[in-house]
Amino acid sequence: MLRQPLHSIFWSFLRIGAGAFGGGMAALPVFEAELATRRRWLSPYDVAEAYAISQSVPGVIIVNFAVLTGLRFGGKRGALVAAIAVALPAYFIILALAALFAGRWENRWVAAALSGLRPAVVAVVAGAALRLGRGQLRSPLAWLAAAAGAALLFANILPPIPLILLGAGAGLALHVVRRKKAPAP
Repeated sequence: MLRQPLHSIFWSFLRIGAGAFGGGMAALPVFEAELATRRRWLSPYDVAEAYAISQSVPGVIIVNFAVLTGLRFGGKRGALVAAIAVALPAYFIILALAALFAGRWENRWVAAALSGLRPAVVAVVAGAALRLGRGQLRSPLAWLAAAAGAALLFANILPPIPLILLGAGAGLALHVVRRKKAPAP
């Protein structure tokens, strides 16, 4: 376990929560910037692995990620501190928006700001997906599997959760096949 002081965990995840606009996919570059680049608590590979696990279980991805990595950094207390810290900025932002825009969502200025925000979020998500892909897809078979998964997803043939389960099953099957082919020590 990579023990870290609780106050460091709190401030890092507060920064992540404050910078992770646009949902779980948009948070990936923020996780990487804070935990791999700035703090050096995790490698980019570790961030991608924790992100994949966090996305595979029910719940809010950013909170799942905070609990999983907080547990790694500080045990149960670290998980609790990370979850609270990552959720605080969103809580206060939503509270402020509700107070400011109550009954004004049809305001043309609000609608214009939100319509400008959408393409920016798509760009952040696309950038995160490309960075994650370059670091994780290390063989032609992995690239082929990613392309096939994307095609199934974009063609609305398979929703995300069955696709994730299919990928996990394929990885386990590949592991079993490789293990059988490996010579005995």
